[in-house]
Amino acid sequence: MSTAPLKLIPVVLLVLGFHALGAFAQPAQSARSAPSAAECLHADALASFRQARFPEVYGRFIALADAGHAPAAELALWMYLHGPLVFGKEWDGAQEQLTAWAMLAGQPAPTMVAHIYPRTVSSVASLTR
Repeated sequence: MSTAPLKLIPVVLLVLGFHALGAFAQPAQSARSAPSAAECLHADALASFRQARFPEVYGRFIALADAGHAPAAELALWMYLHGPLVFGKEWDGAQEQLTAWAMLAGQPAPTMVAHIYPRTVSSVASLTR
């Protein structure tokens, strides 16, 4: 097992820490106004992130981002871009989604790149007898 994902835990915690600071910088809501549904869903997604339920978190972030929630778009884009290095997997996404998320987050839109995976050592024909 590679220790590379373990070395990136501080990076993930740092990203979450900066995101949490941004939430505290928001103006305080009055006692009469309740948090919006999107804010509650975003808080739930962040709680799941802290519990390392990353596929669930990504699904929640993309749903919020696709609905126009900018903080979720920023984190969905970050998870997409750093998936293989930080989470050990590539997250699904369409070019249209990435472009929309980048616009919401105020970032340049990434371009999807095709990956070529090496062939396996043994052919399928040799495995079926």
